[in-house]
Amino acid sequence: MLCISTTLFTVLVVDLLATSGDITATWTSPMYPKLYSNDTSVNPLGRPITEEEDSWIGSLVNIGAILGALPAGFVADKIGRRKTLIGVALPHITAYLMYAFGTDIYMFYIGRFINGISVGIGYAILPMYVAEVSKDSERSTLSVTLNIFWTFGNFLPYGIGPYLSVKLFNLILAAVPITFMVLFVVFGFETPHYLVHKGRDDEAMAVLRKLRKSSVTGAKKEVEVLKEAFSEHEDGKLSDIFRNKGLRKALVVSMSLVFFQQFSGINAVLYYLEPIFQASGTKLSAAVSSSIFGVFVFLFSFLTTFTVERAGVKLLMGISALGSALSLGVLGAFFYIKDSTDLGTENIFWLPIAGLISYILFYSIGFGPLPWTISSQLFPNSVKAISAAAVSAFCWISSFIITKFFNSLNDTIHRAGTFWLFGGLSLVALLVTILWVPETKGKSIREIQEMLQK
Repeated sequence: MLCISTTLFTVLVVDLLATSGDITATWTSPMYPKLYSNDTSVNPLGRPITEEEDSWIGSLVNIGAILGALPAGFVADKIGRRKTLIGVALPHITAYLMYAFGTDIYMFYIGRFINGISVGIGYAILPMYVAEVSKDSERSTLSVTLNIFWTFGNFLPYGIGPYLSVKLFNLILAAVPITFMVLFVVFGFETPHYLVHKGRDDEAMAVLRKLRKSSVTGAKKEVEVLKEAFSEHEDGKLSDIFRNKGLRKALVVSMSLVFFQQFSGINAVLYYLEPIFQASGTKLSAAVSSSIFGVFVFLFSFLTTFTVERAGVKLLMGISALGSALSLGVLGAFFYIKDSTDLGTENIFWLPIAGLISYILFYSIGFGPLPWTISSQLFPNSVKAISAAAVSAFCWISSFIITKFFNSLNDTIHRAGTFWLFGGLSLVALLVTILWVPETKGKSIREIQEMLQK
């Protein structure tokens, strides 16, 4: 049973960086109405943005994330996980300050791009860091705490963005990565895995004694286990993954999961939530609907934390995929009735928010946190940094495609078709989960590798 241990406190501090990153996903929802406004007291640009500028603001964060993810593993192996994560906070702080004081569209473009660089590195390294400071028995539970803080980052813009000025809103957001950086500089540890890998066994033992509150003997035993694991696998390259049957499976599973995570439409929903509610014609204002949605996004994030060790990742992923498909199907049906029939939607005005809340419930128990949790557990230490960078980059390429062409997709197959497409891909994810995803609950890295080889 988890208590407020040094390990848990360290993970919770690191989780603040996850919040800083996922603010970028929903930042656009309250910002778009302001940037489209003709009111110069609301819009710092002094003019409404165009639809093309809208698409670039939404998608540039993904381009930055792709470029940030690619060298993330190399940087983390070169200078360490701790220094890498401290460095990730700086672009976030810079970007939010640029939004707070920006008066030109290019300041917003640059801000979104450098936000993305930090997001790409963060998504590659954060799950790795949490997994490497955790015991095997606590690894899955501590890993999904990231989802609570990711979703709190999603909630913040929904909860406060519609009601604050652009300047005050973004100054408050800048406080999150600043708080992380101060706390992590003071209290953060390098991971024992990295220290052992670099031959710094005494430092690794010292860190383990603090993290685990263990004896010298216990820390020494854990260091020996890590050394043995590293001795079995020399420093790997990307080509090593393709030559090894088990690692190929791990890469296919990891990339499949982040692909379906993005193509379930999550970032399209998060980025364009207020416009979706405006288009639905709901009697609730788009700002109020978004705030309600944000509360549920945050609350649902706790579900996986308390169920993953009991239910396992495979079952939760299957439930998530099926529930997401059904919820998206309902949303598609609403927009089909509204846009393509003569039937009125006045009596079902509540359906869009109910459908989106249902969607985020099922997304939160599987699609949201588990692809990263599973990916961080499938690879041995020798290729963990390389695989994390590759999977993260592939995730953000998928996200860029969705967010850049979401408006075009709506124009081509209409809103109903877009949601039905996302729902259909969620059903494919269900099939992939049943056939390919291994159960990692309670297993060591060695046991997981043996399972993949079979």
